[in-house]
Amino acid sequence: MGEKSIDRLIENRYFVALFVFFTAFVYFWNVWLNDIWIPNEAFYAEAAREMLESGNFLDIYYNYEPRFNKPPMTYWMIAFSYIVFGVNEFATRLPIVLSAIGSNILVYLIGKELYGRKVGIVSAFVMAFSFQFVINSRYASPEIPLTFFFTLTLYFFILGYRRRKFLYIFLSYISLGLVVLTKGFPYIAVIGGIVIFYILFENSFKIKEVWKDIRFIRMEIGLPVVFLIGFSWYIYMYLKFGSSFLQTTLEETIHRAVGKKSKGISDLFFYAVVVLWGFLPYSLFFYYSIVRYFKDRKKELLFPAVWFLVMFVIFTIAKGKIPVYIIQAHGAISLIVAYYLVNYAPTRVYDKFLYYGSLLVPVLIAVIGITGIVYSFKLDPFYYVAVLFPFLYLLRYKDLRLLPFISVLVLFYMFVVSVLPVAEKFRPYDKIGQAISDNVPEKDIPLYIENWFWHNMPFYAKRKVYRDIKSSQILKISEEKPLLALVKRDTLKKINGAVVLWEGYLYKRGSESRFAIFLKYVYKALNGDYSGFEKRYLIYKRWVR
Repeated sequence: MGEKSIDRLIENRYFVALFVFFTAFVYFWNVWLNDIWIPNEAFYAEAAREMLESGNFLDIYYNYEPRFNKPPMTYWMIAFSYIVFGVNEFATRLPIVLSAIGSNILVYLIGKELYGRKVGIVSAFVMAFSFQFVINSRYASPEIPLTFFFTLTLYFFILGYRRRKFLYIFLSYISLGLVVLTKGFPYIAVIGGIVIFYILFENSFKIKEVWKDIRFIRMEIGLPVVFLIGFSWYIYMYLKFGSSFLQTTLEETIHRAVGKKSKGISDLFFYAVVVLWGFLPYSLFFYYSIVRYFKDRKKELLFPAVWFLVMFVIFTIAKGKIPVYIIQAHGAISLIVAYYLVNYAPTRVYDKFLYYGSLLVPVLIAVIGITGIVYSFKLDPFYYVAVLFPFLYLLRYKDLRLLPFISVLVLFYMFVVSVLPVAEKFRPYDKIGQAISDNVPEKDIPLYIENWFWHNMPFYAKRKVYRDIKSSQILKISEEKPLLALVKRDTLKKINGAVVLWEGYLYKRGSESRFAIFLKYVYKALNGDYSGFEKRYLIYKRWVR
């Protein structure tokens, strides 16, 4: 299988430059195209917009109501982007994209530090196009900024630990404070667990050596720094909002970890399944690699192994199960995968079968997926030819190890260039916002939504939005004051003198972050079935005494 092919490729600066170009292209292209996704992205986009509007960057408001659910770092990053680039979709997602690219660079640097340049480059290849990581990198939420600061913390730690320089350890504590400001204080326990268990295993549980390393990292200096950076905002919010803030914070952290009912044995396999689909196309190879790691007991892989296993165990034990929680382990998974791609070549028949089979299966899945999407969404027939690229690569280099990366690159290229524009035809939120801005500039006139709520409406309406309003309430409001509302047809017929500013179909099957379900209804709509959408009318009625 051309054992040196991967070496030649990663030593070829033109190939590496091409990889960097296509990675940046997939991450950036059309990032400005799609309206704000609902619901999660809408929280961050609108809260950051309201920060600029009010000039208050400490209190977080969504739809002009306090939002205590998450710490402020992601909001601040987006708000700063708005200051530089204006309030728009590109500026909303730019900090997320940059955090994703930064995370890839950090994984490369960790791989280079631990295993050399080749493993560093391949780990960046693997990380860059892991499925769950890429889809979250184009969507404003805290997961990718958290991954960046999380990985930065571990990078500074391993650098300081290996080189015995406390300055790097100190920078690691600063980064950990930023982790807390991004997602919350439980991550002190997560990263602390990785560090402590790594030190324990690195020193084979020899108490004297373990204590020496614990003393070296100077927790008496570092933890106050973490608390000063990470908890300053929490203290401010508690002093201002009191028990209401504290209750939400505990609900988001402690209750999610221990307060929910367990689903039994299925919880033990939850994140194993998440990694299986979320780390495609190298997830099968990762499971092969982790089995080899336990068999080979390679001490050089201890750091990424502890990184992954501590996270896996902690989140498996925690009662709350959300797939994105494991994204911060993608760096560790990438390092393990890259190590075995570069440094291991199977010799026995059954081992070759498992090794190369775990690489070939996701390639076939990607090819089938590309073909199915092109056919279903009537995309450019060029993509039928593009599915041949992975096989042309295989014929040229006779090496399966980077073939999953090549296959998924084609899939994501197709996704950002062609699939997202098709989906956007059924997301007219910006048109609603423009109709409101053109016809109802008075910001004190709120928007009422009949029997539903699209979470990005406050962002596009740039005013207070009232949700789940009954038809009878809307009729009453129309008799008492100016009415701006998003209504159904039956309600429209009952309001005399209302002007229709916009009409069209809006998605009404829940969260668009359940993207596969959303695409299913887009596919149906392309074929004339609008069962996933609802006809709505944006109306405005002036009120005259």
